[in-house]
Amino acid sequence: MASTLHSRIESAIRTAKQWESDKTLLAEIRASIPFKELVPELVCETEAQWRFYLNNTADGEAKEASGEDDGVNYKTSCFKDDDADWEGDDLLLKRLTLYFKLEVMTWCNQPPCSNPNCKGNEDGKQMENKGMRGPETEEEKTGGAGRVEVYTCKLCKTETTFPRFNSPRTLFKSRRGRCGEFANLFGTYCRALGFDTRYILDFTDHVWTEVWSVRQQRWLHADSCEGLIDRPNMYEQGWGKKLNYAIGATHDHCADVTKRYTRKLYSDEFQARRREFAPDENTSDRVFLQMSGALRQMNSIGKGRLEELEKRGKAEENFFGM
Repeated sequence: MASTLHSRIESAIRTAKQWESDKTLLAEIRASIPFKELVPELVCETEAQWRFYLNNTADGEAKEASGEDDGVNYKTSCFKDDDADWEGDDLLLKRLTLYFKLEVMTWCNQPPCSNPNCKGNEDGKQMENKGMRGPETEEEKTGGAGRVEVYTCKLCKTETTFPRFNSPRTLFKSRRGRCGEFANLFGTYCRALGFDTRYILDFTDHVWTEVWSVRQQRWLHADSCEGLIDRPNMYEQGWGKKLNYAIGATHDHCADVTKRYTRKLYSDEFQARRREFAPDENTSDRVFLQMSGALRQMNSIGKGRLEELEKRGKAEENFFGM
């Protein structure tokens, strides 16, 4: 059982490690993010720009009247009423998460038909799933597609594939997928901005991220599929999910963060679900401890980073009541 837990953690670590490896991609992502539209209050360069932001001049009237139109829309769909509760980098994360959902990625249940002459729906509703296969093409292999879904169009009978890419660079190009692709690419976006970011793997059927808030000195839940941050209760209380494990992984540490997402960890039902992966909680704790230790040795973590990880770990234990 513990070997299953070990393999799941390893899988999450592999995903997070990818976020560190392609520095050119990180630079490309940074260059693509419209900071002035997302957080004008953080990057306004002139008093006029700040005034436009305060007046919510999305229609451009005030800009035209002042003679200063810098071409930036200072009120986008990423602005919400509760933005006032957030500051600095936390506000950037909040708007980035929603921007990513609305402007970067497209959710894909079924791919659209690959036949350009097909008159079918672009949402892929006419596509029939015919099963899965392994990667065969060069694109599928270089994109890290562990599996490829195969569909047939009911209208024109064309076969269309949906490779489940794992490479952040390939995802930055394709920009479509489900929660796995969303979390993978969003984690890369967060790392591109310098956020310490965890890949969160829920053993039932979902993945998301956590980002370290320097301002609040805690990990913030961030789900780019939903465009929401700091809503850890939404899975169990909102979706009614029967959680068992939620693990957090980066390139240099891993942790069991299930307690952030449930209030039922020690109930008999919850414990029974966890016993499918580890015989008891002590064994589970040892697996995480051993794997974190191995990661720190493998990455030759410096003293400063090691001290920071230890400090965060103790703070998280206190938060979880351990």
